[in-house]
Amino acid sequence: MKGRPALILVLIFVVGLALGIAIKTLFFSEPIVETTESDRMDRPTRKQLLEDADVSAEDIELVQGKQGAMTWKLLAKTAKYNQEKGLIGVEYPQLTAFFGEDRQEVYVRADRGDVDQQNDNLTLYDGVSGRFGDLALDAQFLDYVGAIDKVYLKGGVAVRRPDMTIKAKAMEIDLVTRQLVAAGGVEALLAPEGLENNPLQ
Repeated sequence: MKGRPALILVLIFVVGLALGIAIKTLFFSEPIVETTESDRMDRPTRKQLLEDADVSAEDIELVQGKQGAMTWKLLAKTAKYNQEKGLIGVEYPQLTAFFGEDRQEVYVRADRGDVDQQNDNLTLYDGVSGRFGDLALDAQFLDYVGAIDKVYLKGGVAVRRPDMTIKAKAMEIDLVTRQLVAAGGVEALLAPEGLENNPLQ
């Protein structure tokens, strides 16, 4: 009889813990960051695909469009095209993209990238940096999925603008709604007066 209150307290604790985990999983879980086919390929496989390339070129420009308007263009120092996989491997890519009715310009550069032009997808990786208006970004990987107009950033993501800085492991950007969702170790510094005037700097 003396052990009953302790047993009841333990049961209440276990039930509360289970409910807390269930609620966190249902309502506060991090967004799922989709992976593309190029993500699922490991580096040796990707390297082999590009070594088996059918065509090689230097100083190239790739252009993609929808409904008569250019959506993006990519300049690269070198490119290798694997016709069987429809994959173009590029070195030192510079991407300029245009989104929305107001044709906002996005500029991104990286050390390497893979382009699947037929499906309007591309992955830039290693030293990714870019700008979108007054927004600047850095990451290790950038995946653009044209079918759903979304960008996924992964690996040491940092997004900055004059009044805020956000760091996270991953980030999803909806190019239509311009909504940004960060996940994994998110740190945010908000300074409505601007980061230069922030007394904490």
